Amino acid sequence: MAEAKRRGRPWGEIRPVNAYASSLAEFLRRRVDESGKTLAALSQEVGYSKSQTSTLLSGCIPPHVFVVRLIAATVPPVLRERRQAEALKLLRDAKHPPRAATVPAQASAVSPTQSHVQADQIQVYERLTRALEQENELRQAAQNSAKLIWVLLGMVSTLDDRVRKLTLERDRLADGGAAGTLQDARKRIGRAEEQKAKAESELARAEEKRRQAEELADRLRQEIEALTDELDRLRGPGPSPYDHLPVLAGTLAQEPAESGDTEADDIDAALAKATAVNDEDADTIDRISTEITGGPAPSAEPVPIVPDNSPVSPDTANKPAHQLREEAEEAAFRGDTAEAARLFLALAGVSAAY
Repeated sequence: MAEAKRRGRPWGEIRPVNAYASSLAEFLRRRVDESGKTLAALSQEVGYSKSQTSTLLSGCIPPHVFVVRLIAATVPPVLRERRQAEALKLLRDAKHPPRAATVPAQASAVSPTQSHVQADQIQVYERLTRALEQENELRQAAQNSAKLIWVLLGMVSTLDDRVRKLTLERDRLADGGAAGTLQDARKRIGRAEEQKAKAESELARAEEKRRQAEELADRLRQEIEALTDELDRLRGPGPSPYDHLPVLAGTLAQEPAESGDTEADDIDAALAKATAVNDEDADTIDRISTEITGGPAPSAEPVPIVPDNSPVSPDTANKPAHQLREEAEEAAFRGDTAEAARLFLALAGVSAAY
């Protein structure tokens, strides 16, 4: 079978914007399967990232250039012109669905006009439902970034204090002439400075991701309002099977926590958590941006997700965010950087759970 020729993971579910977009996605996926290429290899040839390529083959309407490049990369020259013509016809139909072809089979008692209206209602409802799902994901990403910004601001402040205290300790040791201990102090200062630089970098990323998510969500809100008005117009004064839209409320499960030891390791683990949250939000934003615009939101190069080995005790993990915030502020005020870092990590976990 053609499916067996392609290496890598199986295809995900197709979530089309209309029936023609589904046919186009299936058509293009077959070409990829027949070529035997992985998405990683194919993405380099078509000029899109692996995640973008996967999204564009999942039922959204891809750009013209993507379709042309994919056919060129997957179809032998002898069949390329024919396959490209077929793909571009499906693309045109996906962008401008022929009304007569989208009307489902109706009972003889249903007039053609009613059939057209019902088909239009189905299409608008599907688009509206998808837009609501996308907006919900973006709002969650923006909330994650907002909470992460607060956490990282506190971490930067804590690391400032840590560098100052380690510098004083280094100077004291230098006066005492303890060479081995002095070298260890210098290493700890270097590590703290690197941690501070990373915290500031993740802070900038979180601020950018919040901006991108809010802008895309606002754009979707306008589309949702327009689709809602269109659905009301098609529905008319009578009831419709599409009167009730889904209520979307996304939550992420709280991950189990483990206990840790040193304050520097706590800070490293907190930064790893911040990076993972930023990366997850970036993937969400780029995926939805690709579905909406055909391209990702402008952002920095992605950073590989660091495995989460959070050194937070189970008691801390179960505390509400406001209590963790108060305890973190108190620890930072009294100069207990190890405790402050541990609580910042717990807050990062709470942020990811929203």
